[in-house]
Amino acid sequence: MKYTLKTLDDKRIEFVIQVEKKEWDEALENAYKENKAKYNIQGFRKGHAPRKVIEKTYGDTVFYDDAASSCFYRYYFEALSKEKGVEPVASPEVAINKIDDNGLELSVKVTPKPEVKLGKYKGLDIKAGKVSVSKDEIDHELEHLRESRVKFVSVDREIKTGDTATIDFSGSVDNVKFEGGSATDYDLEIGSKSFIDNFEEQLVGLKKGDKKNVEVKFPENYHVDNLKGKPAIFEVEIKDVKEKVFPELNDKFADEVSEFSTLEELRNDTERKLLDRKEKEERSKQENKLIDEIVDEATVEIPQIMVDEQVEDYIKDFEYRLSYQGLNLDGYLRYAGITLDELKKSRVDDARRTVKTRLVLEKIIVDEKLDITDKELLEKFNGIDSKNKVKSLEDVRKTMGEEQFNYFANSMLLNKLMNFLKENNNLEGKIEKEGKATSAKKTTTSASSKKATTSSGSKKTATGVKKTSTKKAESSKEDKVKKTTTTKKSSAKK
Repeated sequence: MKYTLKTLDDKRIEFVIQVEKKEWDEALENAYKENKAKYNIQGFRKGHAPRKVIEKTYGDTVFYDDAASSCFYRYYFEALSKEKGVEPVASPEVAINKIDDNGLELSVKVTPKPEVKLGKYKGLDIKAGKVSVSKDEIDHELEHLRESRVKFVSVDREIKTGDTATIDFSGSVDNVKFEGGSATDYDLEIGSKSFIDNFEEQLVGLKKGDKKNVEVKFPENYHVDNLKGKPAIFEVEIKDVKEKVFPELNDKFADEVSEFSTLEELRNDTERKLLDRKEKEERSKQENKLIDEIVDEATVEIPQIMVDEQVEDYIKDFEYRLSYQGLNLDGYLRYAGITLDELKKSRVDDARRTVKTRLVLEKIIVDEKLDITDKELLEKFNGIDSKNKVKSLEDVRKTMGEEQFNYFANSMLLNKLMNFLKENNNLEGKIEKEGKATSAKKTTTSASSKKATTSSGSKKTATGVKKTSTKKAESSKEDKVKKTTTTKKSSAKK
């Protein structure tokens, strides 16, 4: 095999690979041996027909495609291994220039990893911000704690907004029951807007034992095609009416839900935890700002194919997460009222930033000769799984699997890089805390005296009544990527 290398006008690199007759004959013979069982030739048992007979029956070029494919994989990667300065960042574009009995000539065009010119990445000053906790924030946290201890108490009165009604319902469209439109003993919070149209509002004023036909209309963009825009009637029976009873916020509450015996101690501890949480968030923001500044200082011409492939990765990841919520991409696109191309276009800027960030950080790792040693990997793994200590890196690979092992090693390398950047840049001083953050003293209380009762109705799935909503997840500092997720509520479920 011979090959030549040249840089094209679009900055791609082209390998022209010439497979000579002897190597080509060998590839054809191997293709025949691997594929001969596919051919039925009269007079021969399947898989035993001579090569010449198969070629005469199906054509002289019958094994060319398989032979050419094997030559590509063998000789392209052989050539690539010799060109240490060429690091492809995408799948190659392969074409056959010439193919006949005398040999094969392949053209393989690859997009090389672009050159990164680092700017300043040491000695940068990233100021710490201020964090504070307001009285309202503390009250909000304590209110969440109260809500987690709420009790639902049956009441003999008319339904009000905020109550939970236990209902049986059965829906029909054009007098025909539809799948997912019925449920029994379903707990519905009135005013939650979890059911379509004004379903919940029509239950206000009813009492236990009452029955009513609730008339609603499915939205035009509803996720079930045969229900879109259709009027529906739900036969509803009220089985129970429950109101929320919240515990009083006092010393007794503090004693029941925490390690503290007074409400003041619980408030002080809540403030301290909020300040600690905000401090960690501020430190994370500082590190993100450091990465952003380093990336902004660097220059690199990013090949469009890298951006396109990153967008495709986003879409695949998004589709995977949708599947965990019982949704699919087509359904999401219909619900959101956008096309796949529009979704992809909305992620291009994020993709370009992600690719640049990755390239810049990889360049720093190379320039600073950062690496994870086998000893570090072993120590880290054995520290995680202290009961099943291993002695070699090969044991770690077998235990974790190749994909998980690579993720594990890359995470360690990223942590080493972040530590290096923090050590070589000035993440200025301590984060200033505005607030007393009084330390609460722990009060010894026997475990048996702690009581925390939670009561909630069981909810049964009904796919014919709920609505669907979407939300976005925040970006992580590792890849600085915004990811969109969706959540599904159930059909009169929106």
